[in-house]
Amino acid sequence: MRAEDPDKKVAGRIWSTEVVIGGGVGQRPHLSLRLIVSTTEADFSVEPHVPGTILQMIEAPGLIRGSRDILKIPRTINTENDAEDLCDHLEDPERRLPVFVLVVPQGQGSTPLIDDVSVAKAVAGMARVVRIPEEQTWVLTKRFGKYRSVFSAGVRAYMPGFSATDDPYGHRLFLGETLRDAAGAGACAAALRNLAAETSISTTRLGKEVLDFSSVRTTSRRLKAQVQSDRAAPDAELLEAAQSLIDSLDKEVTEKNTEIDGYVELSEAAEARALAAEQENRALLFKVRQLKDALAKGGETPTAEPPLPLEWGEFVDWLDETYPDRVLLTPSARRMLKSPEYENVELVARSIAWLATEQHETRVNGGGSLRDVTVENGIINASCGGDTYPTDWKGRRYNVDWHIKTNGNSRDPKRCLRIYYFWETETQQTIIDHIPSHRKTGMS
Repeated sequence: MRAEDPDKKVAGRIWSTEVVIGGGVGQRPHLSLRLIVSTTEADFSVEPHVPGTILQMIEAPGLIRGSRDILKIPRTINTENDAEDLCDHLEDPERRLPVFVLVVPQGQGSTPLIDDVSVAKAVAGMARVVRIPEEQTWVLTKRFGKYRSVFSAGVRAYMPGFSATDDPYGHRLFLGETLRDAAGAGACAAALRNLAAETSISTTRLGKEVLDFSSVRTTSRRLKAQVQSDRAAPDAELLEAAQSLIDSLDKEVTEKNTEIDGYVELSEAAEARALAAEQENRALLFKVRQLKDALAKGGETPTAEPPLPLEWGEFVDWLDETYPDRVLLTPSARRMLKSPEYENVELVARSIAWLATEQHETRVNGGGSLRDVTVENGIINASCGGDTYPTDWKGRRYNVDWHIKTNGNSRDPKRCLRIYYFWETETQQTIIDHIPSHRKTGMS
């Protein structure tokens, strides 16, 4: 079955839900479901959520994955035996769904610091959400060690394939201290939803675990044509069946080509993430080696920063060397710095230094508002307001909601400075997405 539903809020956006149910006689049936969107939007962005069909099926007749019921609410760990069962499930090599374990801190009642009810409903069938009281987390620590456990009101995403000897960094941990404000809690909830959706797409094989509607339709029409041929149906019926099969094949090819384009975009995004991670890693390694060399020579660690760059050709290397752990560039921002028109390279560098020092310390230590703060004469730091826009960074969606800008209304690219950025709460880093010119929008 395929059902198409125009979006109720966005014109031109159409959601298609494909449902395939099948199995052998006398066996429990298997279900696969695929949600597809067709849109003309240049910058498509939504928070992932399973379609209502899944939630209805969970209610009745119920769904099972890997011998465990699928729920649309968080499962609660109440006893030590429950915690041991959770550990067994996390280490199960047959587990295919991520498990999001959320600690309920003491004195918090029965709820964690994020809205896990909404998360559980959004990812039902793509991931499992589990609440564990803080006093029961010692069971996970005993089984997996402190680096693979979850603690102190935190949240951890245990991916399929987890074991007690696994790399802990492959299973994302959100510290409780970052979840105590609304922004941090909301960012964590959004990250979990995106992680569930990304895992579902990347680990589910189309044509194996999930059957697409177009393939089933073509198979059905091919079977019908074969049956008519076997019973020597009249030529008119055979011609109609053959034409129906040809039409189905044409539609299937068109849909497959569209899907290929989508997978190419996903591949390019993954390549960009890998490149960004590699660049960040090289910059950090350089800093570590610099510190080790200074210590090996018996001298003090270097505290003097490299001189500010005066040419664009020096800028990226200067930034990577000076602030590798504080200010980072997205791949698109790096491309913009190859030959920008803006002339005052040193001013841009001083603005970056402000982001890495005063802005960074204010955010980390809670030193007050950053809205309309003067960076230096004629340059201010301001919220993007209505010009806020989404961007992808290392596979996650963020809102670019701040920018450093020159006062005045000039749009001359040689004199108009804009540095668009966002703050990554988890890593406490400033991520620059657009630099050094004014960003062109539909209004500009």
